[in-house]
Amino acid sequence: MSLPILEAKDLLWKVKGKTIVRVNRFQICPGEHVALIGPNGSGKSTLIKFLAFLQKPSAGEIVFQGIGPNSSIIYKRRQMAVVFQEPLLLNMNVYDNIAYGLKLRKANINIRERVDYWLDKLSISHLKSRYPKNLSGGEAQRTSIARALALEPKILFLDEPFTALDAPTKAQLLEEMNLLIRQSSITSIFITHDFSEIPFMADKVYVMSEGEIVQQGPLEDIFYRPVNEVVASLVGADNQYEVTISERYSSNRYGIRLNRSHTNLVVHTAVPKNFISGQRLKAFIRSDDIGLGAELENKLDGYVKKISPHGFQYKVLLDCGFELSVVISKQQFIELNLKNNDRLTVSINSKNIHLIETS
Repeated sequence: MSLPILEAKDLLWKVKGKTIVRVNRFQICPGEHVALIGPNGSGKSTLIKFLAFLQKPSAGEIVFQGIGPNSSIIYKRRQMAVVFQEPLLLNMNVYDNIAYGLKLRKANINIRERVDYWLDKLSISHLKSRYPKNLSGGEAQRTSIARALALEPKILFLDEPFTALDAPTKAQLLEEMNLLIRQSSITSIFITHDFSEIPFMADKVYVMSEGEIVQQGPLEDIFYRPVNEVVASLVGADNQYEVTISERYSSNRYGIRLNRSHTNLVVHTAVPKNFISGQRLKAFIRSDDIGLGAELENKLDGYVKKISPHGFQYKVLLDCGFELSVVISKQQFIELNLKNNDRLTVSINSKNIHLIETS
């Protein structure tokens, strides 16, 4: 296994005596693509500023390529590039905006060739003579990304770069960025509050809450084995219930009862658990993990209470004796011709119900 290209230890950030960020350890290896997610105010952007050497923490150490804290910050900054949520473009045309960083760093390269390459890669060659005031939001962000990539940094930091974009522009840029970062040798750290962006941009996820990292691991672990309510909510597990263990079939398979409705469900845990009958837990179910129709287990009948657009899908709120949110495709919605008060049968795979112990 390769050594980390960037590692942070015992980071602490205090403001007026109050601890805002406390991160015991964060590391990323060369070629990795990491997402940093968390609620607003959880400390994501502050941590990025520390890791990019744009701000100094109250305490702690950040090591870049094995180089300790006493080495030149200027040298380390020049191995990195940051793309912010709002494109911070200078009052010069697109070409000069992209070339500016290369000229500033006195890069010993053919600057025109490098700029033209990234203009083409980001599909903005036709905009090179335009000024920022004449660019759309998507065009401005493409310019900002091209400027960062033209530096060919060892690490690229992306701080919610797609938030302000409209849905079609965002979807197209996500697809393109996915290819760009995976075809390059760049290591990337990507901040987002939108879990749907993560599969495009990262393989590993760190989750922050109240200034601390509360879970880290592969994307599948974060999505399907959240450790607490904060993580479950972030990854779209919008069906959350207080439950009681009603029966233990094995160390992986349990019967649960939803406390407020007395509905019984079967749960198959990903790893063995030692839950006991009568134990109170929290159950989480992602709305897009619920299927239409009657399967062999966890069949539920309900009445449609509310239908809402959900991106290119629809979110249906059912009354099954308890409220259950279900995401269906546009095609399913049209075929079913769903309306309020219609009856709908759904089923939940026992592996798609996640149990978390409450404190």
